Amino acid sequence: MHDVTSLPTPYAAARIATFLAEHLCWTAFWDKREGVWRVSEDDPDSELYAASQDADTVIRYMTANS
Repeated sequence: MHDVTSLPTPYAAARIATFLAEHLCWTAFWDKREGVWRVSEDDPDSELYAASQDADTVIRYMTANS
């Protein structure tokens, strides 16, 4: 189990926010309990979802599926 006080770096949060501002069909949040970014496409019929501690990994996933 991860430390419940685990937080992303401000740089990582800014990179996620910048991506989301340009790609409104995605949602992302930091799951502090698990210490990972969780991202998903906002289409209710979509099964696109990823989770990773690394912001670059989820940004690459969202970019590849946008």
